[in-house]
Amino acid sequence: MVVFVCSPYGGKPRNVTRAFNYCIMETELGNIPFAPHCFYPQFMDEKTDRYIAIEMGIEMLSRCDELHVWGDKITEGMAMEIEYATENGIPVVYMERCDADG
Repeated sequence: MVVFVCSPYGGKPRNVTRAFNYCIMETELGNIPFAPHCFYPQFMDEKTDRYIAIEMGIEMLSRCDELHVWGDKITEGMAMEIEYATENGIPVVYMERCDADG
């Protein structure tokens, strides 16, 4: 299954590390993860391109089988992704809450 990894970002390096680890866990579950915050910051700036990146991520979400929510709190960007998935019939799964710092 192709899954969208929904977790906090906010330009914080520790959140990218966590997202990488969520992707590892998803792979171990047999899924194909997509985490936009592991990819888009490589060429986009959080301060100037944030909403463009969220829009691009939501386009990718539309192509995923499920949205998997990771982390201990729901951020504004995550809420937008969850809302899109819910409104478009994409299952939202809240994954085990854990600290994936590695």
